[in-house]
Amino acid sequence: MLLRSMALTSSAVILAFCVASPLYGQAPPLDAKTGGAIVGDMTLDQIYLTFDVNGDGDADDEGEAWVFFDETNASGLPAPTAAVYTVFQSVSGYVFYGDGTADAVYRIIDLNGDGDAQDAGEANVWFSNADNFHGFLLPSPQGVFQDSAGATYILNAGTTTILADAIYRTVDLNDDGDANDENEATLWMDIQNLIVDSSAFGMTILDDVVYWADLVGGNPDTIFRAEDVNGNGSIEADEFNVFVQDPNPYGVQCGAGIVNDGTYLYISESLTTVNPQKVCRLIDLNGSNDIDDASEVFEVWDETCVPPEVELGSSWALAIGPGGELLVASSGSDIADNIFRLVDVNDDGDFLDDGETIVWAKGNGSDVFVDYARAMDYALPPVCPGDCDGDGDTDQSDLGVLLADWGCSGDCPGDLNDDGEVNQQDLGILLANWNCFVYPP
Repeated sequence: MLLRSMALTSSAVILAFCVASPLYGQAPPLDAKTGGAIVGDMTLDQIYLTFDVNGDGDADDEGEAWVFFDETNASGLPAPTAAVYTVFQSVSGYVFYGDGTADAVYRIIDLNGDGDAQDAGEANVWFSNADNFHGFLLPSPQGVFQDSAGATYILNAGTTTILADAIYRTVDLNDDGDANDENEATLWMDIQNLIVDSSAFGMTILDDVVYWADLVGGNPDTIFRAEDVNGNGSIEADEFNVFVQDPNPYGVQCGAGIVNDGTYLYISESLTTVNPQKVCRLIDLNGSNDIDDASEVFEVWDETCVPPEVELGSSWALAIGPGGELLVASSGSDIADNIFRLVDVNDDGDFLDDGETIVWAKGNGSDVFVDYARAMDYALPPVCPGDCDGDGDTDQSDLGVLLADWGCSGDCPGDLNDDGEVNQQDLGILLANWNCFVYPP
């Protein structure tokens, strides 16, 4: 469970993950993502953080969902809009979200451990249609993910007037916090010219192979696979293929949701016309680079598992977290605006059994969270930079640890800036973060 105690005890460990670098890391280990869930609400124009404060398995109680980022942020960025299509948190702690109204990917982070990214310096533009040096078009960023080298890939879908389906590879070479400068973005795959009817949606990267969900206009929904085999930095016609497509003999229903656990892909159907909607687990066992045998498909969940007091609308978004548990976002009428948490309680490899589908957060009416969850990711727990004793906050006990370590050299708990000694600089960090604490805010 995503318990508050887990977040507290994990903070010292996660600090190692949350140190920024020019590449900003890659996807975090799933078992490190114990900080709740980040949810982009497209109706409310806000990004929320949801967290199981009382340890009952959901985030549906009072005080368990709060605004992580919106137009009131002190960094001066515009509000997330009704086109927040993707959310991804890097191992570094940075959260990237794609906004199809602003035509940009933003980067936000909770630097002071107060449970939000609203403070000055906690948000900036990572990559935008207007500002990138090479003039790459970004009318609809639908997916963000990072490879093992830490490069950030952005899946873009074109519009009826801007045909620009593509995957861009972005890297902050000059460490200025964005990828808008010369040579910091490349056209990794020109989807528009390789798949004429492309309508790209979610994306994930498994073993440095890119998989994305594509509704392909009016053609059969498809999961594509792309791998830069020759290492030239771009995808050519012989380096991508259909991984699985509707219809197929294996019961796979392709939709917009796609995630991976390091071994398997999980995909969800996103159309209410398909009954029942389901989630399937996929693996290419025979190395054919596609799904071509029933043994490579396992149905792990379907909408018959939804508790009777709520409904499943259209299940656009998936997220994957500790122990391989999943979140499924549902949108539709008020009773269908829900997020479901799927937990394999009996460890049988699926989420089909009683008690394994939990309403993580449910719709409470118009203009109240959850109203339209389209983008989600499990979150890393927060970090207090001045936390010397690893209890999740910065207070008198931490000051005591630091003073006891004063003048210490080597591996010392009071060495907050990791420079090998405890001195005035560490005291400055602690005092600047006095009363920092982890969830709830």
